[in-house]
Amino acid sequence: MITRGMRRSVVQAFVVLALAGCGDKQAAAPPPTTTTPRPTPAAPTLTSVSDREMCAELETKLRLVSQVVSGSVELMTQSLHPQELARRAGQAQRNILYSAGALELMRVPGPLATARRNLVLGLKSFAADFGRAKSSVARGDIAAAAQQLNDRASLAKVAAATRRIDRACGA
Repeated sequence: MITRGMRRSVVQAFVVLALAGCGDKQAAAPPPTTTTPRPTPAAPTLTSVSDREMCAELETKLRLVSQVVSGSVELMTQSLHPQELARRAGQAQRNILYSAGALELMRVPGPLATARRNLVLGLKSFAADFGRAKSSVARGDIAAAAQQLNDRASLAKVAAATRRIDRACGA
């Protein structure tokens, strides 16, 4: 049976990734309850027609990646047995790697090439964590798997890259 600690660690990893945005603005904090005006988003730094088109496509892909990751992690948290969790961790790894590969092949505005590369690297590193967690669960070491999914460096890389993309694209 999946322990509460494992479930909590997986959900924590997901929450950090969801809060990173991955281009999905639905995960943003609720509006403030005070009468203080909300700051307006910064104007996009990429304004040419071709850059705006690439930004729109990139933001759409980021939302899709966020949905793939959240769906994969949600499915993992519903696992009832270690064998099922290991299988789903492997599926999550494949889904994240596929998403990273799709982002890597996209055309992006020149100023976003580094941010996109960092996003891809962060996702690949995060996917590798799922691979390690799968192996740990298969060996019966749920505690190690929980630790392997708590990769703050990978998640920080993903968060920073998505923030840069969102700022540049005006999302």
